[in-house]
Amino acid sequence: MVRSDMHDSRLIGTWRSDARKTSIDIATRRDIRSSKNKKKNQKLLSLFGKLELRYTRTLCHSRLGNHESVAAYKVVAKDENSVALLSVQPLVGKQIVHIHFVGKHYWVYLGSSGLREFFKRVPAKRVSAKPIVR
Repeated sequence: MVRSDMHDSRLIGTWRSDARKTSIDIATRRDIRSSKNKKKNQKLLSLFGKLELRYTRTLCHSRLGNHESVAAYKVVAKDENSVALLSVQPLVGKQIVHIHFVGKHYWVYLGSSGLREFFKRVPAKRVSAKPIVR
């Protein structure tokens, strides 16, 4: 279990992969947008927009389709525009993730590919209060 006194309130809540914003970013890449790779590009783009992440102060709950997992993390550094996390993943072990905030979105690099995946904040569900009948 990872423990930390540092946290970042910008992270807390639910985030969903943003397929539109990610695909726009990928479209600017010369190494990917080749017309020869059209089918590969479509397949790549179909992967985005499905992952949902919910952060608490110490845990990241992820959901992709019917698969759900929970990973501990700790904030190891932060600045005005980003936060660095040390995450403990069941399959890969310890991993540093650098999250870059931009408005109601954030982005992360996907491995060493140089690809960025964007996430958008999912508004918290409001519970409508029923009027008290007396």
